[in-house]
Amino acid sequence: MQRPRKEQGEKTRQTIIDVTARLFAERGYAGTSLDLVAKEADTSKSSIFWHFQNKEDLLFTVVDQALSVWESRAGDAVLAQPTPPLRFARLLQLHHELANDHSHTLRLLLGLLLETADGDEAIRVRFQRIYEGYRRSAAQIIETGQQEGHFNPAIHPEELACIFLATYDGIFVQRFLDPSSVRPNIYNTVADLLFAVLTPGKARPQLNSL
Repeated sequence: MQRPRKEQGEKTRQTIIDVTARLFAERGYAGTSLDLVAKEADTSKSSIFWHFQNKEDLLFTVVDQALSVWESRAGDAVLAQPTPPLRFARLLQLHHELANDHSHTLRLLLGLLLETADGDEAIRVRFQRIYEGYRRSAAQIIETGQQEGHFNPAIHPEELACIFLATYDGIFVQRFLDPSSVRPNIYNTVADLLFAVLTPGKARPQLNSL
């Protein structure tokens, strides 16, 4: 009896997460009530509170789950590359793939960030840490590349990491608003520009299509 009950509880929890992610994407955070989540998930509001402390906790769970699979795969893929230039090239490729193949995840993340982070300090700090992690991952690759003589030592790693993330988020937003305004080759152009700064006078390392 113990195992079926536990499995049913896990199934209910995942259903709540999946339904909430869909509703957040469709209606936004403010427009998604726990009553609506309970109705759409075919469960009770008390069941939601059994699995989650509050709506904020549910928000964090949705965001964490949306990103965790991609982050785990991305970390392994980057570390599998033998040199810092190839690691950075792979990182750029993975963020391109996130925008193309997991656009619903990125759209959910950016939408929730813009809607919620300004009015709730705990949520703002949580999103801040997500971006800090992404910047730090990129900056560490750049720092290692500088130490090993691959990258321009005059570049500030944190600044270039910030520019990299801002550029990719900005492209995603522009393409969402007006797909025709963003040329398909733009990610190659961005990669060329970043490597022109990191490795002046050298060709960008080639992986699969960026």
